[in-house]
Amino acid sequence: MSDRMWARQRFITQGCIDRHRLSTSATPESRVVLYRAPLGYGKSVQVAFAANIGDPERESAAYINTRSYPDSGEVSDSLLAALILYQIEEPEFRRMTKGDIDTFEALRDVLFKAKKTIKICLDGIGEAKHTADLIEDLISETPSKVKFFIAPSRAGALPRLSMMTDVVTYGADELAFTEEDIGELSGIGLEASNIITATAGWPALVRLMRQTPNPNLPVATWPETRSYFRDNLLIALPHSTRTFLCNAAMLEVISAECYGYVYKTEEADQEIAFLNEHYALLSPTGASGESMVIHPVLREYLRRVFNTSHRERRSYVLKRVAFWHWRRGEYLHSINAALEASDHRWARVVSDSIILDVALRQGEIDMLRTWFEKVPVRTIKKIASLSIGYAWILYFSQQARQAEDILASSLHPSFRGLGNLDEEGWRELVNAIGKATQDKLQDSQILCQKWIDSFGDRNIVGKGAALTCQAFIASSDRRLEDLERLSHKAAVANQSSNQHYAFIWLKTAEIQTELFKGDMVQAMNVLHQATTAAEKIQVPKTFSSKIFGALELQILQEKNHQQVSHESAQSSFDFALNYGVTDILLGCTQAYSRILYHQGYRDRAMALVEQSRLIAVERDLPRLNILTNVQLAEFTLLNNEESGAPILPDESELIFLPNQNQAIRAHIALLNSMYRLKLGKQFAVAEKYAKQAFQSASAISDARTKVAAQYCQALAAFALGSSTSAKRMILDANLLAEHLNCHFTQLWIKEALLSLSPIAQDLFDDLPDDYKANATKNPEVEIEDTSVPLVPSHAHSTITIKQISLLKYVSNGMTNKEIAERLLVTEDTVKWHMKKIFSELKVANRVQAVTEARLRGLI
Repeated sequence: MSDRMWARQRFITQGCIDRHRLSTSATPESRVVLYRAPLGYGKSVQVAFAANIGDPERESAAYINTRSYPDSGEVSDSLLAALILYQIEEPEFRRMTKGDIDTFEALRDVLFKAKKTIKICLDGIGEAKHTADLIEDLISETPSKVKFFIAPSRAGALPRLSMMTDVVTYGADELAFTEEDIGELSGIGLEASNIITATAGWPALVRLMRQTPNPNLPVATWPETRSYFRDNLLIALPHSTRTFLCNAAMLEVISAECYGYVYKTEEADQEIAFLNEHYALLSPTGASGESMVIHPVLREYLRRVFNTSHRERRSYVLKRVAFWHWRRGEYLHSINAALEASDHRWARVVSDSIILDVALRQGEIDMLRTWFEKVPVRTIKKIASLSIGYAWILYFSQQARQAEDILASSLHPSFRGLGNLDEEGWRELVNAIGKATQDKLQDSQILCQKWIDSFGDRNIVGKGAALTCQAFIASSDRRLEDLERLSHKAAVANQSSNQHYAFIWLKTAEIQTELFKGDMVQAMNVLHQATTAAEKIQVPKTFSSKIFGALELQILQEKNHQQVSHESAQSSFDFALNYGVTDILLGCTQAYSRILYHQGYRDRAMALVEQSRLIAVERDLPRLNILTNVQLAEFTLLNNEESGAPILPDESELIFLPNQNQAIRAHIALLNSMYRLKLGKQFAVAEKYAKQAFQSASAISDARTKVAAQYCQALAAFALGSSTSAKRMILDANLLAEHLNCHFTQLWIKEALLSLSPIAQDLFDDLPDDYKANATKNPEVEIEDTSVPLVPSHAHSTITIKQISLLKYVSNGMTNKEIAERLLVTEDTVKWHMKKIFSELKVANRVQAVTEARLRGLI
């Protein structure tokens, strides 16, 4: 029997990954690991892996799998004790035991006197009282060297173990696959994030995805999924429980009260308790935990089963679900269920506050867009709140013309509820913010301020939205002080009104500002903070995950473009096309197109930018049109096509906000410099344009353009004979790029200059071998450490980037002379910088300076 169990252990682990985060190694203080989750979450796999031993001299293991027991019956306490003892002390087993009592005592004695680690791995153990008592006794009476890994036969078995100390329990959330787990698997040709989205991490479904020929279809429709649910998961449930689960799948959220109302029964609470105790197929949702949900793939499968077997009852059930949520004020659930039942009566009786709350505060753009498409247009045009809500949805779906038409129709005097809406200024608010989605930022700024002055005290939800819009405009125009002031005011209004949609856009403005500045370290920190905060306040992920993903694409493109897959980049670009305002779409376009161009997909890169340019023309977005034309001009220049000077915008075309114009001027000057460098005979002119680009970029704190401008200026200076000055400029540019994690900009401009000018190679060859500003010789001490943000209390330190790089050299044990040679400065200059550093950090020597700098997060 023991041999069969070990053969099963080897079979179970084949082709699987050992997830160490789910063992005692992840929590060394724990002696017992309990795995409680539905079928298919890898409980048996984890127990089987735990039974593996590395050094037989230091550890041993017993592996008990009840499926290897004759007739798969319940393992008695005496047999369990004998199996464990036999596997640990096989040679002495017969001498030590003559009966059940001897077996129990011998096992206790062996475990108590253990001199090496002993792992007891139990898979499928039930809850027979004597067996449960034995396990508890062994845990209680044995030393810390004895560790237990247990996957009970059902989710609620061995309940007393969960109350013991030194016990860690892993449920479905922990056992679900992460992107890192999927990265260790082979045979799935899909993006890890897409696999998680499709399967919600259910390991069995991920495994089926490796087998199905149609992985891009909905998971619930795969024949493999249907067979798995039908023949493995649901067959184990009693018939009444299967019926309950299938019915419950039709609910928006599951509770005994809702189920009882919809299906006219009083036994729902018993079924919910039974399901949770035996199969763990329901998960609590919300802070109270009173409502439950089913895994989304299983729910979709069960709904299909219900629709097939109860087709005639489907509409009736959904209408009862809708009415239940309506009575409780849960309007999102109510409207969703009613529309699924093809019942549009909600649109005629829905209150103004409800639709505007769902649209403006909760920002369910995608869902509402689907809803409105199902509602007859004549119904929308008869109700002011529907027209205003629909206009909002259209503006944020980048359909401004349709939005303006719908919004104009809401002025009709016969519209229901128009007076109340006008008192709170909803129509004016949608119009004001709608201008921003069209990139008419100056108009939007004026209208938002006018709205705040007129309605801000009466409409706190609208006030948060208007202030957030103003903050986003300040971000787009690089007005950092205004952004900080407006962000604070918007955050207060949004928090007081629980404004989810404005929260997302406010965080987007903050992240976007760091991207404009070129500070990828801070951009990633703000992104992580925003994601954490969104989860904490339960912001719907439908929109937030996509817009944050579009921003993350731009960050990763700079930090490490090799981490960006074409699938994820294309997904972010597609989202930006449909829902992104000009800055979001432009950022995704530039990031993805430059990655494509760098990887040799030049035609695809130019086609991508051309697609954005055509969108700009179609939607009448002149700033996007100009910037995409500038990007196309850059690609054309780098393609070495036989053409004249790049066709660039004239100054008279720059009609945007002041700093937006400055950003465009910087790009135009940079391209003019690159063109002169390509000609090979106008280096003084190239230098002049590079300086202009640097000055414009400096005026708006655009570090990435500054780096590119310094490279162009350095090449021009090198061509004019100023070799030392050129090398210093390159070094300064690299220090800035490395400090801010703008690695791709550094790579991009270097490759660009190498393709444009033959003397660029001479300049780069003349630089020190490690000219990239990474002064460290220790790979553990890197210039960037994105996991440790700057300590807030020292965020306004006057230490310069060059001085930070100098501190890194000092931490690596370099002398002043060596540092001077590396930085291409005199030794006296290094000493001067060291004095400044000592003064700023309030230290007396180099060792103290390095220690203090590390404490402050500077190195």
